[in-house]
Amino acid sequence: MDRSYSLKRHKEFRYTYARGRSQSLSLFTLVYAKSRNETVRVGLSVSKRIGNAVQRNRAKRRMRAALTPFIKHIAGGFNVIFVARQEVLTAPFEELSRQMETLLRRAELWRDEA
Repeated sequence: MDRSYSLKRHKEFRYTYARGRSQSLSLFTLVYAKSRNETVRVGLSVSKRIGNAVQRNRAKRRMRAALTPFIKHIAGGFNVIFVARQEVLTAPFEELSRQMETLLRRAELWRDEA
């Protein structure tokens, strides 16, 4: 995932959590909010409850790899945060991708034209 699509500042995360809406499945919670930016900005959140630093980094790498093909399909003008749950470490990669797409479609952020 290109860094230009990343939420980087704590302020951006706080805004998205405060103003955003959410959708949940077994592996992720999706939090999204309208932003002033024209492009989509994506953040990944992995809590210390997931495990130690090695496990948290593995979870983020898996989430980033599953999300990268979908960046072109996410509607612009939104901040999007995927919050990991414990099962993200052991779930098959295809399930990560499927649930990410399902959450984006439920939130009506999915664009079929890329």
